[in-house]
Amino acid sequence: MTRKKGGPPARPQQGTPTPGRRTIRMMVIPPPPNNTRSVIVYTGPGTVAMRGSGNVTMVCGNCGSPLLENVKTSQFRNLVVLCKNCSSFNETLI
Repeated sequence: MTRKKGGPPARPQQGTPTPGRRTIRMMVIPPPPNNTRSVIVYTGPGTVAMRGSGNVTMVCGNCGSPLLENVKTSQFRNLVVLCKNCSSFNETLI
């Protein structure tokens, strides 16, 4: 990353990995029985169900679409996320 003379540091270009950030591929599971698990079903634009200010992005274990972006792993325990792109059920492993 270069710094403009007298200005703030330049932002990393899109697609450039940011130091300290991790991507975790979630585990695909069979559809859970009704009323046994908390399942996030996102119906908005894109595939990202939640964005935060953490350092981890969790992607679908089947198609690789981002589902939880810039989150803290401690926020997501024992949850299932339904991928809007491929309809796979993904479990948070942490």
